[in-house]
Amino acid sequence: MSDIAIELHNVSKKYRLRRGWYVTSLGNEIARLSARMLGRRVPPREEFWALKDVSLEIKRGDTIGFVGVNGAGKSTLLKILSKVTVPTRGTLTVRGRVGALIEVGAGFHPELTGRDNIFLNGAIMGMRRKEIQAKFDRIVEFAEIDQFIDTPIKHYSSGMQMRLGFSVAAHIDPDILLIDEVLAVGDASFQAKCLNKLAQLKEQAKTVLLVSHNLTNISEHSKRVIWIDHGKIRMVDDPDTVVHAYLEHVTRALTFGEGSADQAEQIALDKPACILDVLAFDQKEHPQSHFNTGDVVVLDIAYSVRSALPGAVFGVLIQDAHGYPLGGIVTDPESVKLSGEEARGVVRLTLNPLLFIKGTYTLDAYIGDPTLKKYYDYRRTAAKIVVHGTSVNGVASGHVHYPHRWEKLK
Repeated sequence: MSDIAIELHNVSKKYRLRRGWYVTSLGNEIARLSARMLGRRVPPREEFWALKDVSLEIKRGDTIGFVGVNGAGKSTLLKILSKVTVPTRGTLTVRGRVGALIEVGAGFHPELTGRDNIFLNGAIMGMRRKEIQAKFDRIVEFAEIDQFIDTPIKHYSSGMQMRLGFSVAAHIDPDILLIDEVLAVGDASFQAKCLNKLAQLKEQAKTVLLVSHNLTNISEHSKRVIWIDHGKIRMVDDPDTVVHAYLEHVTRALTFGEGSADQAEQIALDKPACILDVLAFDQKEHPQSHFNTGDVVVLDIAYSVRSALPGAVFGVLIQDAHGYPLGGIVTDPESVKLSGEEARGVVRLTLNPLLFIKGTYTLDAYIGDPTLKKYYDYRRTAAKIVVHGTSVNGVASGHVHYPHRWEKLK
């Protein structure tokens, strides 16, 4: 038996974009047919290549993570592997039974009950009726829907449908399991059950393909990571290498601030207060954007004010590379005051020590009045810091490294 579970050779998928009903109207099609018969040029329909010449081999027992922005082609690839759709060109070979959870409610009939949909979905995935009956109680227990098993699935929430779909897919005893964002659905306890099931499948040397925007899950559970960009494979390597390169690419594409300092000074003429520039430095006040966990980070916010703003504060909000808020820091209006006109001033924020673990982070900066619920100026992604050091595969998870000590008490 080959040790290759999945083979793709120059697989491509093309879609025709349809802008509205008029694109496919009968009159439009007749006009196109007439033009062909008369030998006239027919304008080509607008096309979109979701995948373009993708070639790869995945070994049995590998857990492969896929990263990429929305629309990069990750979900299209999983749909082709699960035979939900077919490639426009290219060849693929999939060896083994495939279990797929690639879309909420995929394979479910809204008018049927949860019980009926288990048998329907299981049959679609290649399970015999006796096999489904033998595993029925385990499927229902895992999905945590026993109270609603005889309720039509159209009354289920998207989370309930996803739990049921994952449970069926995970219990068909698949050789290959395709998962698209399932770990982002459900409460913490169900996510833990999914991760435990994923670990069990890995122990059984099953092949798992995981698509997720949660890069922590990708890093922790993947043996290799594939970065897909505009329908093509851009990079294949170990999780840390690919995730780091992907984050660098994503944040490099961001537009930091509102332009140059000269442009900001021009804008300041129309505002009572304006942020001119935001710069990051190391402990020795050298301009720096790359740091290690535990370093000192100095952030200088240059500003201009036209008049006294007694209730104003400076604030910095921190997000991860995908824009998820991680918290913020605000000045005390009694200690940092804007008491009169200043053509250019600087307020400094020092983070000592830097507690973020390995990753890329963006910082928003603003001047506002919390009492009036008013912003005088707000600069999104005004600065970026890249943190090296403790990885999620090490002693920390999430985004923050907590100074700590473990000890075993007798």
